[in-house]
Amino acid sequence: MKNPIAQYIQLVRNIERAKREGRTGELLKAAKENAELQKIMMRPRQYATTNGTGEIGWGTAWLFLALPSYVSVVLPDSPWRGRVGMFFLLCGCVAMPICLWASKKFVIQPRIGYVAFRRGKSWWTGIIVGMVVAAGISIALSLWLIPEMIHAAPSSAHHAAATVSVRDTPNRSDKLLIAGCGLMNAVLYLMFNAVSIKEHRWKWACFVLILVMPPVIGQLHPGNYLQMSPPVMLFQGSVYFLSGVITLIWFLHHHQPITLEAE
Repeated sequence: MKNPIAQYIQLVRNIERAKREGRTGELLKAAKENAELQKIMMRPRQYATTNGTGEIGWGTAWLFLALPSYVSVVLPDSPWRGRVGMFFLLCGCVAMPICLWASKKFVIQPRIGYVAFRRGKSWWTGIIVGMVVAAGISIALSLWLIPEMIHAAPSSAHHAAATVSVRDTPNRSDKLLIAGCGLMNAVLYLMFNAVSIKEHRWKWACFVLILVMPPVIGQLHPGNYLQMSPPVMLFQGSVYFLSGVITLIWFLHHHQPITLEAE
């Protein structure tokens, strides 16, 4: 494949020259070539949103973040139990970046090449705003969940007995948080599949499951938010992961690697 950036620069020069010289036919031809080139340049981004690796990364992250709660129950009491839980948390944090890197390296580039866009002021502004918003949401949730965390770690047997009744009866905040988790991940699922859902109608079923199952799981597994969240995260992560795997298999089957042309 030829360098699309160099082609674009040459097309812009041709268009300016045609305008100055009044050559309408050449101007229209250059404009058509420009439109085709723009389509090629945007194809890596389109492939990045339709190959399923984003769903795989997000689903893997949720699965890893849910595992520490089960590790603390399955493994015997030892110093290694906490370290295993921290390892899974670390894997959950790096799952998404690794999947996106693997998508670009092994899925997108062999099929369309890669166009490196210069990261300007707007890109860095978006990154900073996203980090600030994420930090604000994390702090707000932490402050909201402090009472639940205190109840989840009683310091005496009497306090433990009192906490059991709270766990079996989730309060309004617990139900709102679980329902909000389902709504957030359902909206995010639509964002992941804004393009591919037109071609994969079965993804609407995944959307409904992600949206409605958290409150159902909360009813089947009553307790406070900290106790209901692991099975919810496990279920939603599984749906994301399986949806991404099916999408990736379909994408690899319908988009074969290309042979690059010499410039």
